[in-house]
Amino acid sequence: MSFLTSFWVFLTTALDFLAIFLLFRNFYIRRELAKREELQKQKIYQITILREIQNRIGYSLDIEKIIDVITGSLKHLLPYSTASSMVVKEDRIILKTTLDENVNSAFIRQVKESMVNSMSALLEKTPTQIDERLYGVTIDESKLAPVASFFNIPLIVNNKVVGLINVSSTTPNLYKEDKTTLLYQITEQASVALSRLENLLETEKSKLTSMIGSLADGVFMVDMHKNLSIINDAAKNFLNLPPNANFYHIQVAFSPFDLASKIDKAIKENTTVEDKEVQIGTRFFQIFVTPVKRLKQDQSEAPIGASILLHDITVEKNISKIKEDFTNMMVHELRAPLSAIKDSAELMMEEDLGKEEKLKLLTIVDKQSKSMLEQIGIVLDAAKMEAGKFTIKKDKNDITKLIKEVTDAFTPQAMKKQITLKNEIPVAIPQFSFDSVHLTQVLNNLISNSLKFTNEGGTITVKTKIEGNMLRVSVSDNGIGIPKDEQKDLFSKYYQIQNNPLELSKKGSGLGLYITKGIVEAHGGTVGVESEEGKGTEIFFYLPLDEKEDLIRQNTLKPVATIN
Repeated sequence: MSFLTSFWVFLTTALDFLAIFLLFRNFYIRRELAKREELQKQKIYQITILREIQNRIGYSLDIEKIIDVITGSLKHLLPYSTASSMVVKEDRIILKTTLDENVNSAFIRQVKESMVNSMSALLEKTPTQIDERLYGVTIDESKLAPVASFFNIPLIVNNKVVGLINVSSTTPNLYKEDKTTLLYQITEQASVALSRLENLLETEKSKLTSMIGSLADGVFMVDMHKNLSIINDAAKNFLNLPPNANFYHIQVAFSPFDLASKIDKAIKENTTVEDKEVQIGTRFFQIFVTPVKRLKQDQSEAPIGASILLHDITVEKNISKIKEDFTNMMVHELRAPLSAIKDSAELMMEEDLGKEEKLKLLTIVDKQSKSMLEQIGIVLDAAKMEAGKFTIKKDKNDITKLIKEVTDAFTPQAMKKQITLKNEIPVAIPQFSFDSVHLTQVLNNLISNSLKFTNEGGTITVKTKIEGNMLRVSVSDNGIGIPKDEQKDLFSKYYQIQNNPLELSKKGSGLGLYITKGIVEAHGGTVGVESEEGKGTEIFFYLPLDEKEDLIRQNTLKPVATIN
């Protein structure tokens, strides 16, 4: 063979190898490009699905919507006969199945059993009620092919299974690892996003709940179906609701006030509905019903329910009533002495009276004038206390002597009612600084009250006791007592004991104990009460003794006789 022939054979062989090499290289490049294109498509699909999930749900934890987005997009990722989703909603399961191919009822049952078994394995307790919904093409009983390929993917939020996705087909060995892996990744990313969102919403809800819970006003919210969303302790206490209260219990508590119609009106008219005075039980409330809205994607607002605020105006209403009663009482109290003074003055001017008759009329004028001044003085003292301008004038005085003088003054009145009035002063009390005029007023108030509320044959005792650097003075009786629920208001302005069956017609100004408390506190002391209905009452107060008297007092505390 000639050299030229050999060279030609070699060249032809080399060209053949080169052609084969280029062919394989082209095939490899196209395969790599196809892989990259497929990966790019998958990446775009993944981003698109996650973005759609974000856009569709916003700040809502509606798992059903999220799974609908994923299952609705599966036809762009892989072929299937059915795509199903199972979502746990409180006491039931919602099962949705989309048919992309005609299958029979047995196929659907097989898918359902597979999903229920998977869910049972994942949950501690699986709801027994299942709501089934079918979409897509119709069931065809002539199609006998069973489930040949399938896989289940759970949706997990904060380590809790909330849903399940199933993809099934009549074609065997259909689902490859790359497709299912991508779907697992999408579901996992959705789970992570939902877990973060749930934590965020729980944090915000906790803040809101704490804020609402700390409010003195009652607050609760209902959704569009009037399901109770949140309620604070104040509202529960106002309405006396059971621990597991729902809107039905609230309606019963509000009856006959129609709260449901107020909610409907607030939502329909998109405005706050206010009722200025509604009685619920023994309390009075201002009620504000306000629509609650959410911002939609198009920036418009959609109603999602209503909030109800209960502002307790019981105290204000009672104070208003008490003030009205007080004004009427003062008018009545002042009218009587004024009439007596007027009538006495007219008689002295018009009648030819002797010296004795004129003296009697002047005595009436004097007595009634003092009564009026006393009533006005009480009102003025109360006003000064409320304005923080009340003052006392302390001088060194004998408390034992003062107590005896006051009790002696009330002895005739006590004897008339056949009530024993006595003092128990076990030790000599050294003189100390106090305002004798105002302290006389305190003892007058306490003894006068005890005489009002003590039955015939009862006993009133004024006691003293030295405790450290304080003197305890108490006025106790075995009268009708004061109800527990009234004791907290005993020293409030305008307060009057409500259950006085002894002298219902004799009501005072309601300022006596309020002024008593103010006088004692002006001395640097405190006042309190111990009482039991049917057994009697003890009202006591503490006064600070002069510090420089400590040593003297320790050397001079000697027993003294009980004064009756």
